[in-house]
Amino acid sequence: MNRVLKLDMTQHKGRIFFSTDIHGHFDLLHEAMKEVAFDSSKDILILGGDCCDRGPDSEHVLTYLDNPWVYCISGNHEALLIGAYEEGFEGWNTNCLLSNGGVWIAGIDEAALADIYHHFKSLPAAIELHTPTEKIGVIHAQCPYNNWDEMLKMTEAEWVYDGEAKAQWARTNYKNESLCNVKGVDRLLVGHTPTDSGEVEVYGNTWYCDLGSFFRGKISFIQLM
Repeated sequence: MNRVLKLDMTQHKGRIFFSTDIHGHFDLLHEAMKEVAFDSSKDILILGGDCCDRGPDSEHVLTYLDNPWVYCISGNHEALLIGAYEEGFEGWNTNCLLSNGGVWIAGIDEAALADIYHHFKSLPAAIELHTPTEKIGVIHAQCPYNNWDEMLKMTEAEWVYDGEAKAQWARTNYKNESLCNVKGVDRLLVGHTPTDSGEVEVYGNTWYCDLGSFFRGKISFIQLM
């Protein structure tokens, strides 16, 4: 996994949108794009991970992710599929995947599943987006150390030991309603934990954007530029 993908959009002429935790409900994404008249010739979509599982269209995930106007990071559900594939679908990752909406993998052929695995394997853990006015961090769950620059400095051993798990699984900042500002970015966009309100919630400079697609039937769709 590449740790961070840096996107310099300071000269970009189109719009940039963000969504996360679609969980196979691509109908919701399609409707959100339609509402803003998304123009794939100049607009960009950034996705915060957990694109599959729990929703009816998970097997079609690459229909969106393979587009050149889409940038996506890996969430814990992408990580579960990677782990399940690499353990031959026998082990902890497989059991966790299947018990959390991943049964769809049983209905697709080996070649399609391999394509999804390789695409997920290529996804970065985070995106650093530079616009004319902001430096925005995108990570699935929580920034290790609550410090973007310190996260970038982590050794591979530190990342594997603790960093990746925090980036993809942690919920402590949201559960504690932490008002800390994550250092090194102007704004941090995360998903993973569905907000209590069902709306985007902001604590400190962190925007919590998982609205509960699979049980509320709604997603966030935020224009960043």
